[in-house]
Amino acid sequence: MLNMAMTPGQAARQLLRRRRYGVLSTASQKFPGYPYGSFVDYVTDQLGRPVILISALAEHTHNIVHQSHVSLAVHDPGEQAQAMPRLTLLGDARLIGPDDEHRIRDRYLRHFPEAEPYLALDFTFYRIEPQHMRYIAGFAQAIWVSAADFLALGSRLADCEQDLLQERQAGQKTELVGVDCDGCDVRVDGQLQRIDFAEPALDAAAVRVQLQVLAQSK
Repeated sequence: MLNMAMTPGQAARQLLRRRRYGVLSTASQKFPGYPYGSFVDYVTDQLGRPVILISALAEHTHNIVHQSHVSLAVHDPGEQAQAMPRLTLLGDARLIGPDDEHRIRDRYLRHFPEAEPYLALDFTFYRIEPQHMRYIAGFAQAIWVSAADFLALGSRLADCEQDLLQERQAGQKTELVGVDCDGCDVRVDGQLQRIDFAEPALDAAAVRVQLQVLAQSK
């Protein structure tokens, strides 16, 4: 069910943030007119845009080079997928340039440290720029969401995430690996978990408040 305190765009963004992989569909170059689906890991950046790390040899990468229009489909787990919240994001896959790659690299590897060897090969980062989103919160709750509603355009955390992480020493079994305006990602006993904030935190001071609230609630 849709949380009435959030807009559909915010709810859709939170769904995308709490998942770790989805089905990437690209326009097949080998079989024109057919979509090509593949599973990819991703992280979201501070605005909520998905970032993928893909090989130059992969079929979906060949497709993206010729046609940047893609879709990414994700859903919450459950015995009946069609009864669970789900999202199809339509957007344009863009190669991330060197000016932004270092920040994306660090954020991605905190979530997927096992991917570090790929960076010595032919893997590169692509960001999917959202254009249109179809968000389904539950039965008979389907809506098209605009990019303006979906993106966290007011977030000012891109330059201070690393500092916020260094301030928090969560404990031996709990590692804080990422923060954004919607919540934080922690690794507990080797497993990633998503924790949503009670309200959006658009700057470092607001994030500190939300992290303190979470620490006191344990």
